[in-house]
Amino acid sequence: MRRMKKAGFPLKAGLAGAYRAGRRAARRLMLSSGGSIRSPDARSLNDAWCGFWGRRRLTRRTMRAYLANMQAFLRGYAAAANTGRPGFVLMPTRKSVGAVVTAMNEAATLRSVLAQLARLPLSEMVVIVNGSRDESFSVARAAGATVVHYPDALGHDVGRALGAKMTDADIVLFLDGDILIRAEQLLPFIDAVHRGADVALNDLTPFLGPMRRWDDVTVMKAFLNHCLDRADLSANSLTAVPHALSRRAILEIGPRDLMVPPCALVKAVLRGLVVTAPGSVDVIAANKRRQTNTGKENPVSDLIIGDHLEAIHMLKQARGPRIGFGDTIRNRQAAGMPGATGGAKAAVAAGGGTA
Repeated sequence: MRRMKKAGFPLKAGLAGAYRAGRRAARRLMLSSGGSIRSPDARSLNDAWCGFWGRRRLTRRTMRAYLANMQAFLRGYAAAANTGRPGFVLMPTRKSVGAVVTAMNEAATLRSVLAQLARLPLSEMVVIVNGSRDESFSVARAAGATVVHYPDALGHDVGRALGAKMTDADIVLFLDGDILIRAEQLLPFIDAVHRGADVALNDLTPFLGPMRRWDDVTVMKAFLNHCLDRADLSANSLTAVPHALSRRAILEIGPRDLMVPPCALVKAVLRGLVVTAPGSVDVIAANKRRQTNTGKENPVSDLIIGDHLEAIHMLKQARGPRIGFGDTIRNRQAAGMPGATGGAKAAVAAGGGTA
């Protein structure tokens, strides 16, 4: 591939367009700011980037190309503005994007989690600090986040529901304060909702292994998706971060059902919302091992399994006792089940035999 030298570094010809777009963006921003853009506005820069990226879809196959073009764009911007290259991770959308983070005694990791989110041109960042006795509150305030503080523990799910209620963004990301996720890994979830999805789940399929090794929680997740006629979702669930919701999904599902993630997923499917799993982030390996979440039976797994039973009950109320699965050739009336007219006795009398 032809290579050329620009501003002291090699640039592949395929990325030249992104580089030039970055230079043009710098000139426009300089004109609008009176000639000084040493502290560029992230949202304005992201808007210019979207003008270059256009309507191209961000997929797992194109993620590498997306990041390469984005870096070329930022290099072009830095060269024209005579500044250091901005450390932003530009998003493939002009829609407003917010983030909700729950934290309970997570000061050790929360700072890094919020630093990654700060690399994105977010419109808002809400941190739900609950049941914490460490410096989580101070860390969240120092990061410039909107902080909601509860002295008692709420649990991840209630914290996320509360955070969702407080946001106004078109797209909302949900993360935990104890799992560090790079900003680049959040882009597929943002892009999926930008393109029309309402619920963008973390696809954990690559990390689960064969089904015979699944634990009870994973089996329950897959079973619920099967009952929803969404076997394509495998064992993916709203219980796992990161995930993203559209503003429509937050309003349709509502805070009460968002507090129970499997119920939220059932409601999303029943309401006809678009549910997908566009990205894979290994949060299984990153999940902290605690006394409450280890062992074959533990309080966390019991909670999640109970949540799924609650969701199945919700689905039964909407679709009937068999959740929409038919009886095929079974004839319940022949056995004198409720609703039978005559039942087996009528059949015996007509035939002159015995049952």
